[in-house]
Order: sequence, then C-alpha cells, then structure tokens
Amino acid sequence: MDIELVLRIAGLGILVAVICQLLKQTGRDDIAMLAALAALVLALSMVVGEIGQLLEQVKRIFGLY
Repeated sequence: MDIELVLRIAGLGILVAVICQLLKQTGRDDIAMLAALAALVLALSMVVGEIGQLLEQVKRIFGLY
C-alpha cells in the first residue's frame, strides 16, 4: 500500500473539516454537507483502483478465475 494515498486522503479530510467548519459558522449548513459529500466521493474514487488491485491479487493467490 502506498503511503502517498493515505497522506492524500488525510490531507483531504483536514481540508474538508476546515471548510465545513467555516461554512457551518456562517450558517451555510447545506453547502457544508455538499462539500463533505463531494470529499467522500473524491476519496472513494482514489481508493477504487487500490481495491481493484487487491481483488486481482486475491484471485491470483487462490487461483480463482
């Protein structure tokens, strides 16, 4: 597993937490929720490739086709 991916997701989480706090303090709760949802989709899109590689390795190890 690449440490760069973990650091990217952690950085994204910190950035979104700050943005959400700022938006909530200004009374824009709906926009804060959309920002958090967009960050979740972005993080999941970063992880999808790694999950695919993991499943391929599992198939190869157990000889599944």
